[in-house]
Amino acid sequence: MEKKTPIRTPLVEFSRDKMKELIQSFTPERLASFLDVTDLKADTQSSKMNKMADWAKTFGCASVCVNPVEGVDILPDLLKGSKVKECYVIDFPLGKVDIEIKAEMAAHTVRRSRGIRGDGKGKIELDMVINVGRFKKDPAYTLEEINAVCNAADGEHVKVIVRSAELTEKELYKVSEIVASSNAFFIKNSTGMDAYGAMPEHIRIMREVVGPDMGVKAAGGISDAMTSMRSFYAGAPEKSLQTPELFRLGTSKPLNILSSMGWLLHSTEDWIDAGIIPCTICPYNYTGKLRVELREESNRHCRNCKFKEYRKHKEF
Repeated sequence: MEKKTPIRTPLVEFSRDKMKELIQSFTPERLASFLDVTDLKADTQSSKMNKMADWAKTFGCASVCVNPVEGVDILPDLLKGSKVKECYVIDFPLGKVDIEIKAEMAAHTVRRSRGIRGDGKGKIELDMVINVGRFKKDPAYTLEEINAVCNAADGEHVKVIVRSAELTEKELYKVSEIVASSNAFFIKNSTGMDAYGAMPEHIRIMREVVGPDMGVKAAGGISDAMTSMRSFYAGAPEKSLQTPELFRLGTSKPLNILSSMGWLLHSTEDWIDAGIIPCTICPYNYTGKLRVELREESNRHCRNCKFKEYRKHKEF
């Protein structure tokens, strides 16, 4: 019998008391340890990678995440001797190459980095993008491609980018189950170049499915401390999950996140009381330009949502 997904308001609701407790359990230094400092633009230059490496080493970030072309020739030397990991994206951002080519991309990147850094295993992470189109018609293919990349990674940790903005809620549950059954170490929502990025609802679903023993990475539009805390609330609400081995934030704005964390700690209650328009953190508000089945699902959710007053001037 096919497993049914829960029917509920498509929004993570934030308890004021729990959010306050979460925020006050962090410092800028602690928050830094969860950050994958990221720049995946096509024109990223070595000067920017030097800055990213300096930020990551200075603040104690988890990794520096770049495209492997050029990046794998630069990062190993920049990060050698530090605890900061190299992170490279594989088949980014579309995930559309064949399994064999995707696996060879992973193997080549690992070989190249190890050859330059000379430190052996445990210094590299790979963020691979699944072929979303193939997943929709053949979920077994997705498990095969994930495990092929994991095998090619030769023990290095693999994070699986599922491009959640292109999935229905049912598909997000299904792909999360597939990732949970694979040899990967993390599931990740977005490339940061999708229709929208990290939404608490999607992060919560992924954590719900993969459970407490697999990592969850939130990425896309995370540029300040409060957004970071909402992601923690959704994907790592318990203290046991609040470790870089089980939760990460991908961001191109690490300095803004860390500086705004000071303000958030200084005026925690004011930030919480300021609130947020629910639709701005709900994935169903951002599907207007996506495929028709995603728009139709969103409209069904919005019509039944207790916050639908916010959309009274929109057609749905």
